[in-house]
Amino acid sequence: MRKVLLYINILFAVFLILAYLAYYISPATNYIPAFFGLTYYIWVGVNIIFIPLWIFVKLRYSLLPLGVLAIGIPLHLKQFATHFSIGDSAPDGYFKFMSYNVQLFGLYNWKDNKAHRDEMFRFIRKEDPDIICFQEYFYEETNYFETTDTLRQLLDARNVHFGAASTLHGTHHWGVATFSRWPIVGKGQIKFPRSRGNICIYTDVRIRQDTLRIFNVHFESNHLHTENLERIAAGDSTAKLMAFDLLQALRKGYVKRAAQADTVAAAIAASPHPVIICGDFNDMPLSYTYNKISRNLTDAFLNAGSGFGFSYAGRIPFLRIDYIFHSKDIDSRLFKVVPKKLSDHYPVSAWLKIKENEKDSVQ
Repeated sequence: MRKVLLYINILFAVFLILAYLAYYISPATNYIPAFFGLTYYIWVGVNIIFIPLWIFVKLRYSLLPLGVLAIGIPLHLKQFATHFSIGDSAPDGYFKFMSYNVQLFGLYNWKDNKAHRDEMFRFIRKEDPDIICFQEYFYEETNYFETTDTLRQLLDARNVHFGAASTLHGTHHWGVATFSRWPIVGKGQIKFPRSRGNICIYTDVRIRQDTLRIFNVHFESNHLHTENLERIAAGDSTAKLMAFDLLQALRKGYVKRAAQADTVAAAIAASPHPVIICGDFNDMPLSYTYNKISRNLTDAFLNAGSGFGFSYAGRIPFLRIDYIFHSKDIDSRLFKVVPKKLSDHYPVSAWLKIKENEKDSVQ
């Protein structure tokens, strides 16, 4: 019995090591670790369970789960933050920054999409960000489902940079948008090949005497359909075929995001200004995408947040896939995931400021 338990523990220890490798290995090179990275919490949990089990059954065997958990400490520490704070008052000299995947403001909820959009508008107005980056943003030029002009007025943010990932009939546009109360002094975009709905834009914003480059990105989606996931879980007659399709969709998503992350990371490294990058990454902290983008940057959640920061509001729980990163010469305070379910993502926000001792070099 002990040998059977030991073999099982070894297997789960290997699975956890594969999950660790998801952080370092590009899915374009080998996509297998990425699948284990997605299920990281399972392998951590199972190995934790084995520790007290071995203490009672065979003490020295407890070194196996303890050891495999210990070597992953730097990665475990990227999963949660402990900067608990009370209130949301503006720190002196800081500006409020928000990132929000708005799921097209509920456009496809045809029965009451305008009412849903207006509720989102009221919520965003209440949050009152100085700069907000939207993903899955929609606007059209017929005024049937107006978004941009209304948000300009509600937020008093007249400066807007929109990047279209796709356009229909020349009048209906899907993409990402950055709204700022501060002047926009430069802009550009990074197109992703073979991607119809994903894009990255960068916006140079002049804040007092400083210029920041803000990257607003929506990385490749996994294109998982809730109905198919439910049928797989229920053991539907076509479950095996759907499970294969699911794995294929995940593999394609991982490979595309790896290439997109490489491209955006190169643009970040070439920026002449301090950087903020935010958006819907569609990848967890234990991923190549996170590793590539966060390199030499600060994760605002880890720096100023609390808890686990789960930002996905859909039916798959425990996913932190929406992020705000910034250069080391920017400080962040009061990061939060706003628990308002109006989209399949919760918005994330933080108060940001260029550090005083860096201002002389930021022009």
